[in-house]
Amino acid sequence: MRPGDPSPSAEELATQERTRVTGRVEEFIVDDQAELRVANGLIDSYFSRLRAALEKGLEDAPVFPGTSLLRQAKSSWATQAQQFGATGGAGGGTQPRTPTASEQLYGLQQRAGDESVERPRLFAQAGEEIQRVATGGGVKLLVTLELVQNVDGTLRDVKLVTRSGNPAYDAYVLNAVPGSLAKLAAPPAGARGVRADGIHTLWSVEGRVVYLRKLEELKGQDAWYVAAASTAGILAGRFEETTGEIEVIDFRNPRFVCQSRLLRVY
Repeated sequence: MRPGDPSPSAEELATQERTRVTGRVEEFIVDDQAELRVANGLIDSYFSRLRAALEKGLEDAPVFPGTSLLRQAKSSWATQAQQFGATGGAGGGTQPRTPTASEQLYGLQQRAGDESVERPRLFAQAGEEIQRVATGGGVKLLVTLELVQNVDGTLRDVKLVTRSGNPAYDAYVLNAVPGSLAKLAAPPAGARGVRADGIHTLWSVEGRVVYLRKLEELKGQDAWYVAAASTAGILAGRFEETTGEIEVIDFRNPRFVCQSRLLRVY
């Protein structure tokens, strides 16, 4: 302000403050309502199809810079150390869980005082860490997306609300959205969560590197890798119960996978 400029009266200042506070409270209420719609399932199945379309459009994501195997391992170890410091356990949270093989061996070692258990315990612990890194327990990239669509589902606007810290990943997710929604059918008339002025949603998109490969994809030229990995004890992967497929750890072929989650429907 400059000398001689009129100063707002106390009544004007109070009115401005009431307007600001009222606006903030209304924003909190709207956000809470939008979150509750998702949590309580008060939305149309169209939003499930929308989530599937987003993930389909992100299927062929490249392995982004800054997500090397070494960094994945460092991130996984750091996360476990943080969880142990906060909760006293590597799994995090307060819910009881089944002890891992290495934890059971450590308990046996403490009770019996048998140092011969140390070597198999370390071997089991190393295997657990390899499994954790291979299945995506390392570096995770997370962005929050805001989508604005017309009533027929066509995209009107998309923007990043929060960024992952990896510009390449942020740009990939942002650029993939228009193509992902292009072939998606319009929501039905009167669908819950679709307003007269369109659709307004908030999403999180998490990306991570996995080192898993379907067992059936391992060809004859991979025999040396299978033999070496089996000897080292790192071939174990996971069994997909819904499809019956077996995936094994293959550190030669990293894949980047993305998962989207609906946070709010306004």
